[in-house]
Amino acid sequence: MNKFVFFIFLIPTLSWGLTFKDGKAVEDKSNINLSSDIIFAKGFYTDEIKDCSYMGSETFADQSTVESIRKLIGYDWVKDFEENSTSLTVVHDGITEPMRSFSIATHNAVGEGNSKKIQIAKEIAIELAKKETLFDTIGYKDLKKIKYKCWERPESPCWAHAHHFAADVFINYMIASIWLKDFFNEEEYKIIDVYISKMFKKFIGDKYTEKKLRTSRGIYQMANGGIGILAYSAWKEDTKLALEEISIRFAEFEKHFYEDGYINNNSFRGVRSQWYHSLGFNSTLGYIHIAKLWGVDIPESINSKLINASKVTNLAILDYDKFRSRPWKNPNPNMTKNWVDDPSKARIHTHQDAIGIDVLMESLTGIKLENDEIYFNRRKQYGIDETIGFNPHCLVEEKEKEQLLKELDFDIN
Repeated sequence: MNKFVFFIFLIPTLSWGLTFKDGKAVEDKSNINLSSDIIFAKGFYTDEIKDCSYMGSETFADQSTVESIRKLIGYDWVKDFEENSTSLTVVHDGITEPMRSFSIATHNAVGEGNSKKIQIAKEIAIELAKKETLFDTIGYKDLKKIKYKCWERPESPCWAHAHHFAADVFINYMIASIWLKDFFNEEEYKIIDVYISKMFKKFIGDKYTEKKLRTSRGIYQMANGGIGILAYSAWKEDTKLALEEISIRFAEFEKHFYEDGYINNNSFRGVRSQWYHSLGFNSTLGYIHIAKLWGVDIPESINSKLINASKVTNLAILDYDKFRSRPWKNPNPNMTKNWVDDPSKARIHTHQDAIGIDVLMESLTGIKLENDEIYFNRRKQYGIDETIGFNPHCLVEEKEKEQLLKELDFDIN
């Protein structure tokens, strides 16, 4: 198996931004008013999961695919991480690749309405839950006890990275479970629900029970974990939690996106500024798409910043030097410790993991992504954007199919 290596050069700790007091979410003071009429989309990111060619061909009908996915059940991620990863380089294919395949194959099974494949997806989801897969990964409370920062020991394992990769895999598990939710019987649902509740508390919930407000550096994967909270609220059908989360995440977006479209921290990370800008922007767009689908009105101030962020994304493609020339006036010197200045480690292109940023940009801001040849050559053509939990290209394909059906119906009549 070819190892999929993720290079990290002083990535900031992802601090997800909910505020709690005495264990309860407190009202955000961002003056963002949200409707209480949230309606969870059945497919989480879409009203209905449909067959989508952009997901790729991975299927539970292929035994080799099933076997590779099953390797994740009870996988010893802690041992793998300790033996193979450092603060600068995380070898994570042992958990991310099986989950990616599981997400794709599950989406395909539900989209096709294939009962045999759905049954296999259910069985794997249940086995993952019964084995409490990834639960032995370091949790947030224990992570806080580690005194040194990752950048201080670049050749040693950074347990924050182990935690975050496990959390992201778990979030993708929750989303796949939402797709399967209608197919679980009562007993199966309870098994999944116990696991999801336990994992959520350790990897996400414990972070929010702190009385002290934590602030993040910029916007990173899963909208700093916000997409995970949306997934949990959708699984639990908890509209109150969803509204609280969206209100607080919108305030975070307001804080980190400057009026001109640059993003605090992301857009100012040395020779990787373009790479991290597009990663954070894509993550935000994915979150905004879900919120909008669920019936939330996006504040005009955020819409304006997203439009400008689209322009900045294109500026980085068309005139990189001009993009980099914008100074970052940040009073906190700790925020600059994740800069990358070594030219050999540069990433001068849109982030390749943001496989549908062009779709989300045009859909939400009306601006087309300029031709970034390196990005288009490096991004995956099919599958899941694991930084947001879905493939935006499926949204376009759905609309194209709907339009074709309307045209055919018009011709017939």
